Amino acid sequence: MANVFEVRLVTPTGVVFEGEAEEVIATGPLGQFGVLADHINFVTSLVPSALVIKKAEGAAETWVVSGGLAEVKDGRMTVLASGAELPGSIDHAAAEAEEKAADQKIATMSAYDLEYPAAHDALMLARVRAEISSSPRTAAH
Repeated sequence: MANVFEVRLVTPTGVVFEGEAEEVIATGPLGQFGVLADHINFVTSLVPSALVIKKAEGAAETWVVSGGLAEVKDGRMTVLASGAELPGSIDHAAAEAEEKAADQKIATMSAYDLEYPAAHDALMLARVRAEISSSPRTAAH
């Protein structure tokens, strides 16, 4: 049997995933990182991105998370996401329109604008939603 660990993905509405994984791939402010069984304890923030949960039987489940926190403690990983959705629930045309609008908004802003960080996060989320919803590899998961 492969080395697995417990993973929980929690949003404000409740637990959306709970199960075992061989690996979880997530993205924090410093870039993408992977978690395997027996990983060291740590806590990091998450940026809007894809969260990939690779299960023991070889299947992978991809979630679009809109940011949050990830904690690995005592062989368990908990992701507290401000929002999470499966690729199949995303309307690709709407996601592309959202990305275009977010891109246009941020293009008119200064990095010193107080609303810039929120606009940047909105653009990142719109981009990952458009990318994930168009991918045939993740649409079935």
